[in-house]
Amino acid sequence: MLDQALAYLPGLYAPVGGGNDSSRYDFVSLRGQSYNGAMFFDGMRASFGIGNLSLPQFDPWLIERVEVLRGPASALYGQGLPGGLVNLRAKRPSAQASQDGRAQRAAGLTLGSHGQRALRLDAGGQAGQGALDWRLAALARAAGNQIAHVREQRVALAPSLRWRIAPGTALTLLASHQRDPKGGYYHSALPLQGTLTPLPGGGHIPRRFFVGEPGFDRFARRQSTLGYDFEHALGQSWQLRHALRAIDAQAEVQALSAIALAPPATLMRSAMAVHSRTRALLSDTTVQGRVQTGAAQHRLLLGLDAMRSRLHQRLGMNLQGLPPIDIWQPGYGQAIAVPDGPGSAMLWADTRDRASQIGLYAQDQIDWGRWRLTLGGRYDIARSHSAREGRLMGVLPTDAASRQRDRAFSGRAALGYQLGDALAAYLSHGSAFLPQTGLDARGQGYRPLTARQWEAGLKYAPPQGGLQLAAAIFQIQQKNALTPDPEPSHVCPGLAGPGACMVQTGRQRTRGLELEAQAELGRASFVHASLTLLDARITASNGPERGQRPVNIPARTASLWLDHALSPQWRMSLGLRHTGSTRADPANTVHVPGHTLMDAALRYRFGNSGNGGSHGSASGERPSLTLRASNLADRRYVACASASYCNWGRGRTLSVELHYPW
Repeated sequence: MLDQALAYLPGLYAPVGGGNDSSRYDFVSLRGQSYNGAMFFDGMRASFGIGNLSLPQFDPWLIERVEVLRGPASALYGQGLPGGLVNLRAKRPSAQASQDGRAQRAAGLTLGSHGQRALRLDAGGQAGQGALDWRLAALARAAGNQIAHVREQRVALAPSLRWRIAPGTALTLLASHQRDPKGGYYHSALPLQGTLTPLPGGGHIPRRFFVGEPGFDRFARRQSTLGYDFEHALGQSWQLRHALRAIDAQAEVQALSAIALAPPATLMRSAMAVHSRTRALLSDTTVQGRVQTGAAQHRLLLGLDAMRSRLHQRLGMNLQGLPPIDIWQPGYGQAIAVPDGPGSAMLWADTRDRASQIGLYAQDQIDWGRWRLTLGGRYDIARSHSAREGRLMGVLPTDAASRQRDRAFSGRAALGYQLGDALAAYLSHGSAFLPQTGLDARGQGYRPLTARQWEAGLKYAPPQGGLQLAAAIFQIQQKNALTPDPEPSHVCPGLAGPGACMVQTGRQRTRGLELEAQAELGRASFVHASLTLLDARITASNGPERGQRPVNIPARTASLWLDHALSPQWRMSLGLRHTGSTRADPANTVHVPGHTLMDAALRYRFGNSGNGGSHGSASGERPSLTLRASNLADRRYVACASASYCNWGRGRTLSVELHYPW
């Protein structure tokens, strides 16, 4: 999934499934910052609300490319995180293929560990006497999981149509629909004892252990997107672009969760049932162009974006009266009552979050000789309303409501200097602004997150290519950051069970160093290496975390990827990725060891090494067969979001993929 695609980039850390081994959500931490709200889709926000179980997830097969923007992005994107963002760009008709008159078609078949099997299709072409370009991406996938009794299924379809209305004017229609009838396992979180440390009677909880009930646990999701991109050239130097997206995602969840360990090897459990739906409408309009003033060239950008989202989530939970489960001799098949209403749930909440935002932004990038100055800013008006109707024990009301209106200016300034043909230096400052929706354990709304970052760096890239080096140092000062509630007994109605509550820790300071190198070693080899060092500290808080490291943020990550052509047909890749130790509690008394994982791939390309042979596609691409291995050494490792919320990382997985273009 997405975490695997980003595993070798500096400054990024993908927590292990966000608390589980399955792959229903994409969580990414950038430069040590919280990963709530970091995901964008086609340049517009794709994550809404705290504790939202109907967050959309876009399958990588439907994505053209993944763009990572480090540092505060609010000056352009609005409501962004201080660490940066990850933007997923959907597949669409290729402009180059349209110009060449080529059809683009490819199919794929994948078989792998845990019964994984997948069929993929990506096809495109022209219609309407060359004025229309179309593309269709489709996927059907099913797999098991390293956890017993867990299945994953997915069917996805993404059609798109580009109409070249006139020279310089085009309209692209984009849609997608994705269904996950069996979305995997929701709550594989396990206690610290049995994962990080041995059980009281010795031994560890097996990686395949399933804490739920096969007849009760379920996760089903469906999501749809619909929108368009309109582009129009305003003369030779200016362009107008307008984009609109609608997102609708729904999830149905039933899960049993481990809430306590009864020595020597019995887990006490809770049950929950959730229905969640997220709807959002987003738009972005920009005008950009070039202006020459004397010796300086300006690249100007003006924009207006808007967003409106709604989250409706009903949650029922029973914390007592559930049958326990023995770790060594689990007995499945027990009847579990579904807590789907106030009368059947110890805790019941019906939560509705509404949010809207409108922002006006501008940027001027000025090139003058060897100098480049970038100035940008935006002004946001954001409104949010969170309301909760709740019942405790079916009788006691736990209603709460919060309404907020926020206005903020965020800006960015960067100065770069070209020291020579290959070396450039830069200095930048940026700010971030992110309103928060939802309610904490006391029924109070969250204050907006704000942050500022300073960054300085060097980039080296000789004109002849073959080598790229980058180094950056930065400091981020963040206020009102959201982190997991350190008190495991707190339950936030409307959120997904114990351990799901969030608190705002006051202030956090993060200092970091990022190093990255890419090099072609002759004609046959390529190497990519990265290193990130972080010194993240909570600098202001009323709790024990003051002066300590944030939970579940490693101080060091590193990666190395080597790709080597053994022959015109054979290619081999080998990778190492290291994640340093983390802390599992605010006081930093629980130490989670780091780990180093190895990945590998071996690919065979059919046909001869000339022009693609008789089995190539119109573009010259040839069919290929690829064997992939993740965590090749089957290293056992643990990730902990809190002292009571740990889980096993993914073990070794193998897959073989046939890719056939035509």
